[in-house]
Amino acid sequence: MNIAECYEILGLAPGASVNEIRQAYRKLALRYHPDKNSEKDGDRFKMITDAYQALKSQPHMEAKPTAKFSDLYPEDAVSWHDQAEVLYAKRNYEEALVLYGKATDRLPRYENAWLRKGDCLSSLKRYDDALVCYDKVLEINPESMSAWNLKGVCLSDLKRYEAALESFDEAIILNPRHEAIWNFRGVCLYSLKRYDEALDSFDKAIKLNPGFAPAWRNKGNLLLEMGRKKDAKKCIEQAKNLL
Repeated sequence: MNIAECYEILGLAPGASVNEIRQAYRKLALRYHPDKNSEKDGDRFKMITDAYQALKSQPHMEAKPTAKFSDLYPEDAVSWHDQAEVLYAKRNYEEALVLYGKATDRLPRYENAWLRKGDCLSSLKRYDDALVCYDKVLEINPESMSAWNLKGVCLSDLKRYEAALESFDEAIILNPRHEAIWNFRGVCLYSLKRYDEALDSFDKAIKLNPGFAPAWRNKGNLLLEMGRKKDAKKCIEQAKNLL
């Protein structure tokens, strides 16, 4: 596949910007993802992914201004972030939140600080505020798998399951081999009573990591709901054995 073909597959004109390439890929990947479409779309999805990877690796004309490390990451912002990390590890979320806030005030595009700030807010069950932080991360870096995943978790906690699924699907496009995301996706589908799809997501999580107890437990609970008691018992026992 040459570069011209890659642009054509993504529906772009040669010389498209990195952002245009990224947006086109995400739109097409969501449309043709095998989990949302028939098996015949699998080849189409692979072509789209291969085209994106090829264009992503090409040098682009978008010049990035050079700057000193201290300008990009001011020492005080890094120091506040590091202090906040210690507090976060101790689950002192309110105190950590103050320091993460100082870091983002000093350096508004400090991606990791915004991400952790969202984690603090989520741990404090301030989900709407956490979503603002995760959206800020995605504004800085639309390919942050962690931000898409954590945004999905927040939306799920708010019982906004359809929106959560969209976030989990974005995360899966970026990393289709992350068992926890497939499990979260399954939980959303379970909550929406889309049982067959939920079962498929739990199975994908288990296939990726047979030792992932939460997926076995969730699959067992789902099978109970579906009246498949014998299969459910096996899954729940497997989850207990893995704990």
